[in-house]
Amino acid sequence: MSAHLFVYGSLVDPTRLDAVLGRVHQGDRLRAQLSEFARHTRADYEYAFLVPAATGVVEGVVVLDLQPSDWLRLDAYEDVDAGYYRRQLVSVEAWGCGPRPWNLSAYTYVAGQKLMRGLEG
Repeated sequence: MSAHLFVYGSLVDPTRLDAVLGRVHQGDRLRAQLSEFARHTRADYEYAFLVPAATGVVEGVVVLDLQPSDWLRLDAYEDVDAGYYRRQLVSVEAWGCGPRPWNLSAYTYVAGQKLMRGLEG
């Protein structure tokens, strides 16, 4: 499993990420963007979510150096079992020290069945 996570909402805040992980994340964080997705919100749901969009681009952060045990906590925070989000492997562009982005594989949380159903209705 990839040790990288693309975040675009509440987990961009390092203190929130640390609280979710139950430890201080000491790995790197890089500015990043995800193409072919768009960020959505709904009046009846507190958090933003991603949906596929051919021309979309979402700005965020890629979190490196996650531990295998972190994924269970992240899935619980994102309500994966309840169907609000699902974890998906994506390709992101990330910027470190140089002028050119790196292409990295990372997981991100996209709209699950419950949120997608709300968009269709």
